[in-house]
Amino acid sequence: MQATNPMETHYQPTPVQDWAQSHPFATLPKLFRQAFDRHSAGSRNYLGSKVNGVYRFQTYQQVREKIERFATALIEIGLQAGDRVGQISNNRPEWVVVDFGSMHAGGVHVPLYPTLASDGIEYILKDCAAKVAVAATPKHLEAIVSVEGNLNSLEHIVCMFDFGSQTSSKKLWKWEDFLQLGADHFEKHRAEMEARIEATAATDVCSLVYTSGTTGEPKGAMLMHGNFVSNAITSVPLLEFQSDDLELSFLPLSHVFERVAYYAVTSVGAAIAYAESVDTVAANMKEVRPTVMPSVPRLFEKIHGRVMDKVKAGSPLKQKIFNWAMDVGKQHYLARARGKVSNALKLQYSFAHKLALQKLHAETGGRIRIFASGGAPLRKDVGEFFLSAGFTLTEGYGLTETSPVISFNPLRSPKNGTVGKVIPDVQVKIAEDGEIICRGPNVMLGYFNKPQATRDAIDEDGWFHTGDIGILDAEGYLAITDRKKDLLVMSNGKNVAPQPIEQLLQSSPLLEQVVVLGDNKKFIAALVVPSYANLKEWCSQNGLPTDPTQLCNEPKLIEYLQAEINKLSVDLSAYERVKAIALLPGELTQDSGELTPTLKVKRKVVNQKYADKIAALYPED
Repeated sequence: MQATNPMETHYQPTPVQDWAQSHPFATLPKLFRQAFDRHSAGSRNYLGSKVNGVYRFQTYQQVREKIERFATALIEIGLQAGDRVGQISNNRPEWVVVDFGSMHAGGVHVPLYPTLASDGIEYILKDCAAKVAVAATPKHLEAIVSVEGNLNSLEHIVCMFDFGSQTSSKKLWKWEDFLQLGADHFEKHRAEMEARIEATAATDVCSLVYTSGTTGEPKGAMLMHGNFVSNAITSVPLLEFQSDDLELSFLPLSHVFERVAYYAVTSVGAAIAYAESVDTVAANMKEVRPTVMPSVPRLFEKIHGRVMDKVKAGSPLKQKIFNWAMDVGKQHYLARARGKVSNALKLQYSFAHKLALQKLHAETGGRIRIFASGGAPLRKDVGEFFLSAGFTLTEGYGLTETSPVISFNPLRSPKNGTVGKVIPDVQVKIAEDGEIICRGPNVMLGYFNKPQATRDAIDEDGWFHTGDIGILDAEGYLAITDRKKDLLVMSNGKNVAPQPIEQLLQSSPLLEQVVVLGDNKKFIAALVVPSYANLKEWCSQNGLPTDPTQLCNEPKLIEYLQAEINKLSVDLSAYERVKAIALLPGELTQDSGELTPTLKVKRKVVNQKYADKIAALYPED
C-alpha cells in the first residue's frame, strides 16, 4: 500500500538517532555554523571561482550572509519546513548558497545534474513536488519552462543569470534580486530562520538525491542531516583534513561523493576552488595548487595514460630512469604500509623523487596531500602507479543511499585493489549470496514516495542491500568484485562478473573502453573503443585509414586487438575470455547518455544503442 506521507518508511532510523545523541552538531546548518565559529572562519577564504581569468575567493562571512539571505527570501515567499527546492547547476559558489540556504529555511534540497535533458528535469521536479527551482543557465531555464505546465507544485524559479525577455507562468527571479529580497526581510524572518534551524533534527530529511538510473527510472534517496554529518565528520580525522587545506572541486556536486567532501572540508574551515570544467582540470590544478582532490577513476586513468605516453616517447635512457624511479617508489610505499622503511630505501626514494617523480607532482600543482578515488572501481595498475609515484591515494566505496562512504583505504596502510576498511560507526556484512549489506548512521531513510523500493533495499533491521558483490579479507579490507545486477548469467549456467574483465583489458594502452557482454549467451564478447591515438602508427604501417568510423570496421584491426585481448586474458578461466569483439568509433560519454555522471556504463542504454553490433557478434541467436 502506498504510504500517505512520501517521507514514511517501514523502519526507524535508529542508527542515526543513536549516533546523534553524542554529537551536538548533527545537522548541516549547525555543522556550517560551528565551523564558522570554531575555526575563526568568518574572515577565512571559503569558495573560489574563476572571475575575469583569475581565481577569486569569497570568505566564510561573505558566504554566510548569502546563505542567510537566501533562507529568509525562501521564508518570505512562503516556503514551509519540508518543502523541496530543486537546483540545476554546475559547481560554483551559488550551489553552496542554495544548498545550505534551503536547509537554513528548513527546506529539502534537491540537486539535479546540469546535463539532464528536459524530460529528466521534469521527472525529478514533478516527483519531488518542488516549490522552488534554481537554474544556472538559460538552457536550464528553457528546459523548465518547456515542461512547467506539468509542474503543478512549482511556484518560483530563481535564475543565476539575466533571463532577459524570457517569460514563464511561474514567478521568475534574478539571483541578485532574490538575495536582496532576503536582505530586505532579514530582520522580519531572522527569528523564524533560527527557530527552524533549532527545530531541525538529525533524522530529518535534508536532501533528495536522485540515483542516476543505470537501470530503470531514477529514485529519490531521502538523505537525512545525520547521514551527511556523520559521514563528513567521521571522514575528517581518517583523511587528516586540515583548516589550511584547499580542495579542487570538479566532480558534480549533485553527486554525494563530491557533496560529502565539501561538507567535510567545510567542517574544518578549509577552502574550496571550483574547476572551470572537466576539460580544464589539469590547468586548474596548476593554478590553484590544491592539497585535496576527490575524483573518479577515469581522471586518474587519463593522467596515467598521458604520463605513460610521454615516457614511451622519451629516449631509452629516460625510460630506464623513470622505470627505476617507479620501482623504488613501489618498494617505498609497500615498506611504508608495513611501517618499516630502511634508511637505504629512504635515500634511494629521495633520489628517485628528485630525479623523476617530482615532475609528476608538479603537474598536479605540487601540493597534493590526498587524492581520493570513488564512484567506480579503480584499476589496480593505476592505483599502483600513483602510490609508486609518491602520491597519497585512497580508494573508497559507497553509494548514493549510504551518503556515500562505507569504507576507504587508510592513508598510511593502503591495500591496492581493495576499497579499504569500513569506517567507524558503520557495519558491513557479506550475505550468503556474496552481496555487501550495510547498516549505520550513513544509511538513507528510504526512497521518496516509493515504499516498495525502500522495502526491497532496506530490511526491517535497517540493513541496506547494496547490490554489490564483495569480500572482506582477514585484515578487514573490503574488495568489490562486481555489481549483482551486472553479473552475466551465460546460457551454460556460468556466472561472469564483467567489471574485473573490463578493468583488466582497459589496462592495455590500445584499449580505451571495454563493455563485456554475454548474458544468456554461449560465450563472452565485448564492445571495444580502441585508443585510436595510440594506434595511429600501427595503422600507418599497415596501410589502414585513420578515420575511426572507417577503422572500426577493419578486419585487420579487429584481429590485432583480439590478439591483444587474448594476451591479457591468459589468467582468466576459459569461459571468462572474450571470444569476439566489435569496435566503436568513439568514446562512450555522459553527454550521449551512455555513462552516468560518475562515468559508470549504463549497460541497458549501451545494449539498446548498439543492438545491431551486438547481434552481429552472436549470429546464431
